[in-house]
Amino acid sequence: MKRSSRERERGAVLITVLLVMLALLGLGVMAMWMTSGNLQIGANTNLRNQALYVAEAGIEAVRNDLNGTAIRPMTTLLQGGKDTTNDNVPTGTGLDSAGLPNGVGAVYFLADNTVLSNVAFPPASFGRSSTTNSAQTMGNYTVWIRNDTAEIRQGTAGSGITTDTNNIVVVRSKGVAPDGRTQVTLEVTMGPGSTPGAPPTTTGTTASVLCNAGKNACDENSSVQNGIVVQ
Repeated sequence: MKRSSRERERGAVLITVLLVMLALLGLGVMAMWMTSGNLQIGANTNLRNQALYVAEAGIEAVRNDLNGTAIRPMTTLLQGGKDTTNDNVPTGTGLDSAGLPNGVGAVYFLADNTVLSNVAFPPASFGRSSTTNSAQTMGNYTVWIRNDTAEIRQGTAGSGITTDTNNIVVVRSKGVAPDGRTQVTLEVTMGPGSTPGAPPTTTGTTASVLCNAGKNACDENSSVQNGIVVQ
């Protein structure tokens, strides 16, 4: 006896429903995966921005210190010694095989002897307390200072490592985000200069740090104070 067409098609609806459910499940998993990836990308971007802002805070701390009323002895700063664990002063001739400094410099310390090593930002003076959400910081920064590469190369028997004669130094600031892994390092040259946009000046035989070429050449120097220029 022949089976009716209805009997032959029995179970087709169940298979169709299962296929639709499987497709919807796949779409759901894909959506969750994409959402999770986007959240992770956003979190990584946020951590990097925090590390960048913290590193910039370290640069500003040094600039403000050099612009202070107390004249900082560059030779003493370049020698370091306040944080021997993190000091990385160039040694020997001060240069590696490529003719570049073989150390990032000495850990910077302020006029009040505050050592800029693993400094939390923002500082407690910003109103942070352990009982509020503001207790969380954006990260920590460490700042090094060394003589400019040209002077190290021109030094005799390594004398250019800690002997500064042109008032131009290189400052490196490393910002570390709260996760302890995400890092951003900034390195700038600081030296005597003039008001932004004004012609370069010289004091004795010490030349000012020049602006970069371009239409907005001196924009980066818009915050210069007391002749200290950041390039």
